[in-house]
Formats: sequence, C-alpha cells, structure tokens
Amino acid sequence: MRCGIDAMSRAARRCATATIAAGVALCALLPALPAFAADDSVQLDPFAQATRGYPGCPDAPPPLMTAQEARTAAHARAERGTRCAMEGTCEPGGAYKRDPETNERMRALIAADPKFGNTSVWVTTSRKWVTLQGCVRTPAQRKSLVALVGKQANVERVFDELSVGTRR
Repeated sequence: MRCGIDAMSRAARRCATATIAAGVALCALLPALPAFAADDSVQLDPFAQATRGYPGCPDAPPPLMTAQEARTAAHARAERGTRCAMEGTCEPGGAYKRDPETNERMRALIAADPKFGNTSVWVTTSRKWVTLQGCVRTPAQRKSLVALVGKQANVERVFDELSVGTRR
C-alpha cells in the first residue's frame, strides 16, 4: 500500500495511523532507557565491518548514543516517519524500516568485490544514507567504492569518511 497525499482517502488514513502507532510503540519502549548506567550506550543504526584487509587501519567506532540522545533521536525519527508517510514519500513503517537490510547488502557487496579485499571498511546506514568509514589504498579505490555503493537500490546518499592510508 502506498500512502497518498489525499487526507480523505482511506489508504492515507490507514498509512498515517500505522506510522503514528509505530512511533508511539517506539516511544513506549524508551522509558526503560534511563535505567541504563551512565556509561551504557544505545546503537540505533545498523553498523558492520565489510572488509579487514588493511592492517594498521584503526577500527571505526559504532554510532553510539547516550540514553537521552536515543530518546531525542527516537522522537525525531517518529516525526520524520509520520511526515514522509503522510506525504507519500516513503513506505509505511518509515524511512528507517529497510536500513538493516540495506546495510547488510552493502556490507556483503563490498566484502564480495575483490577490488576491495585489501581495504578495511565499515558501513552504517540511517534512512537510506550509507556512511563508509575505514581505510583504502588509493584515491581511485576510494572513488570506486563510493560510486559502487551510491548506485545501489535503497541508497539515497553516501557519506565518504574513508581515509587513503591508515592515518585519519
């Protein structure tokens, strides 16, 4: 079902209701977060290492948040999901629904390509935006990797945080 702009259509009302319900359900889970210790953190976006072929490349840190940052982010994500569903620009369930699947596809794509076997690359996906971190050997390899990821389905934007060499 695709969400329409027409406020009177049943499909649009169902879509908006489903998105709002998902946001409310997400927010209902958040009261448990303050029970975390001060040093505990939350990871909302999928993160994975695609390649390990460049010794000396520093590990990329996962995108972690404090419990308060996670609550704030969850609120913003629920609002963003409601808006895009009502505008008909995303599928029901919101812009983040396919991020784990997209992140895994990008990880597997990079890992399977022999051109990137001598790199160390980490991938994070948030609402169809893919961030690449790590080390590549040459500027051409960097450009090729960013272009490869950028032309994949369900990828709107690629953030290139790669280093040529092992220094950041």
